[in-house]
Amino acid sequence: MMAPPFAKGGLGGDFYKGCTCLGLHKSPLPPLWERGGQKPLRVHRFILNPGNFSFMQPSFGFASEIGPRPRNEDFGGFVTPTPATAALKGWLAALADGVSGGSHGREAAEATVRNLLADYYATPETWEMTHALDTVIQSLNRWLSGQVASRREAGGMACTLSALVLRGRRWTLAHVGDTRIYRLRGEHLEQLTQDHTWEQPGMEHVLKRAIGLDTHVRVDFAEGDLVAGDVFLIVCDGIWQPLGQIELHRLLRLYEDPQACARNLVAEALRQGGGDNASALVVRVPDVDANTDDQTEFLTRRHLPLPGRLEPGSLLDGYVIDAVLHDSRETLLYRAHAADSGQPCVLKTLQPRLEGDKELADRLLMEEWLGKRVHSHYFAEVLPAPERNFLYFAMSWHDGQSLQDRLDHGRHFTAQEVVSLGIRLLKGLGALHRLDVAHRDVKPANLHLGEDGKLRILDLGVAHCPACPRGQSEENPGTPSYMAPELFSGGEAANVARADLYAVGVTLYHLLTRKYPYGEIEAFQHPRFGDPVPPTRYRPEIPGWLESALLKACAHRPEARFETAEEFLLALEKGEASRLLRPRPTPLAARDPVRFWQTIALVAVVFDLLFLYLLLAG
Repeated sequence: MMAPPFAKGGLGGDFYKGCTCLGLHKSPLPPLWERGGQKPLRVHRFILNPGNFSFMQPSFGFASEIGPRPRNEDFGGFVTPTPATAALKGWLAALADGVSGGSHGREAAEATVRNLLADYYATPETWEMTHALDTVIQSLNRWLSGQVASRREAGGMACTLSALVLRGRRWTLAHVGDTRIYRLRGEHLEQLTQDHTWEQPGMEHVLKRAIGLDTHVRVDFAEGDLVAGDVFLIVCDGIWQPLGQIELHRLLRLYEDPQACARNLVAEALRQGGGDNASALVVRVPDVDANTDDQTEFLTRRHLPLPGRLEPGSLLDGYVIDAVLHDSRETLLYRAHAADSGQPCVLKTLQPRLEGDKELADRLLMEEWLGKRVHSHYFAEVLPAPERNFLYFAMSWHDGQSLQDRLDHGRHFTAQEVVSLGIRLLKGLGALHRLDVAHRDVKPANLHLGEDGKLRILDLGVAHCPACPRGQSEENPGTPSYMAPELFSGGEAANVARADLYAVGVTLYHLLTRKYPYGEIEAFQHPRFGDPVPPTRYRPEIPGWLESALLKACAHRPEARFETAEEFLLALEKGEASRLLRPRPTPLAARDPVRFWQTIALVAVVFDLLFLYLLLAG
């Protein structure tokens, strides 16, 4: 494998460094996690861009020696990204140790580290760090495990892996095997990982888990807070075994410079009789960001004043207001156009009376943040705005009406039209769910059917995204009649994406019947859910397969519904060929246990009275 120009030789080993990276020149192929691990290795090229940093910039040191072994099967590296990328994805360092029992241990270690350092930064910004790391590692594991079967020469292809991400004021690690990650904080050295080796005598060096060892690998994850002065150490067993924790602690305290520390750790391990490759990666955190992640944008822009109520013809930062589109309890939407280009758009802001409400300001900024990261024609595009003096954001304008507006104007949708709308809705929602984002307010009023025939999903104001820089305080927002039954129990849904699919089922049901499967629900109600009313009660001509799909989508038990948008989509696309069975009615004992036992008790009392009457009459 040819090394790219930024791969440098260590002390007998190799080391992968992306210097101030991510002015990325991506390879023509998508990242390995996206390819399902089916293509050969391709790595991103990182452009050297020294720059000055005004925020946390960890310093790194790496050293590796071959030792008494015939070849060095360790491979390590790190990425120092631009400030913008570091705010979103953090600083990543990784070390892999090829399993010596196979003939391709070094290749496995190099492939794993190179692709992890490149592909982690290609994952969606809406993914949590653990999700991004696990997705890339699982794909690499499948690719490595598949190489053994596809190659003619004998020998395994596996390695250990320990990876560390520093972002904002948090650290996150991913770990498989017996490489280790330590943290020195003050005078205390703590081992943050556990070795995945067998505990039986004579088996202490045999791995239970490794990348490429099996078709599925279980990765250990951990996370915690960063403190200024923290030092992290990633080492292979060729370092920690001969030195021990006391000597590791002494050397980490002795050397301030990470590179000097890494070199001396390696040299001391070999001097004390280390019989393996020796590699060490040292990360020192001189300072910690005052603001976590990319919250700086929120902290600066949330204090912008609201523009107030605008009239047609008003000018707002280069936009001319044309009309008021929507006037709700919390938000205002204006149709506008750019004063210089005439491009039509929609401006969204808050009601003037909500001036100073930081929670709602964050929610508005969060909606813009998400909109910039959802690239699909099923969603309105968030437009780049000029220098803003007020709190609002701009979206693309599309002629048309919401589905609720069409219902209000007397539109009656046929079963075929509803199926077509459902297919488009599920494709858009599937794209959202793949970004780890749940909409949480799917309903006809938030679905726009344009004059161009495209369906667009509106309003990400209450969307749920675990990796977003600022969350929402509302646990279960939404419109009651479209909210899944489990959301009324007081806690959050175990699967917010599946709650979205319930709302899709209710939406399609309502488009067909103008009714709701459990009746209309008001905000103050605490409804009790039995079985949904079959839609054929209102529209007898609805095909049986479509009724079965809607009843499955609207089932009151989450486990009885579709698991993913793709499963629901497939049922609509296959139509009658989907062979969905109509859900069986829920027994009274499961639907309403109290009523069931009351009925049993009443029947028993009646029989007792009848028996007593017969005895007395006899």
